Amino acid sequence: MSNIETSLESIDRLIAEAKAMPFSSKLLIDEEELARLVEDIRLNMPIEITQAKKIAQERRDILNDAEAQAEEIIHKARQRADIMIEEHQITKEAKGAADGILQQARDDAAAIRSEAKTHAREITDKAERWSEDIRRNASSYVETIIRDTDETLTKSVNDIRKLRQSIRDALAQNNTASKPRFDD
Repeated sequence: MSNIETSLESIDRLIAEAKAMPFSSKLLIDEEELARLVEDIRLNMPIEITQAKKIAQERRDILNDAEAQAEEIIHKARQRADIMIEEHQITKEAKGAADGILQQARDDAAAIRSEAKTHAREITDKAERWSEDIRRNASSYVETIIRDTDETLTKSVNDIRKLRQSIRDALAQNNTASKPRFDD
């Protein structure tokens, strides 16, 4: 069971064990305990944020790897071009071929970078949406529990008030019926 679920159950228990204020639908709840439980929820909720940070780091790693691959491709292309120039008598042809390889390497590196950035952006966007959905759902769940508990407690207090009034009415009728009548 997660810390969030434990904290939510503790809030449920705190509300269930709370005492009603006399002549009111309000409850007496330990404010410090409730604040501590809400803080526990806030501190334990964002595992998704940690995951989003991890994804962001992975994105940076992907970009760095793509950059390193691009540099390696360019370096190999230059080496290959240098070898071609040294091995061939026709320097112009070798230079042209080297420039083509170098340009192809640059194009390949740019494509790898672009693809890595797009992929990393998609992962980051998905993680942010997922994290926001979880935060919104947790907040909605807590609000629903508090609202339902408040309504239940209000209904219970109203039922008690009606019962008290019925008892008073019955006592009043009993007192009226037991008094002797003097009809002269």
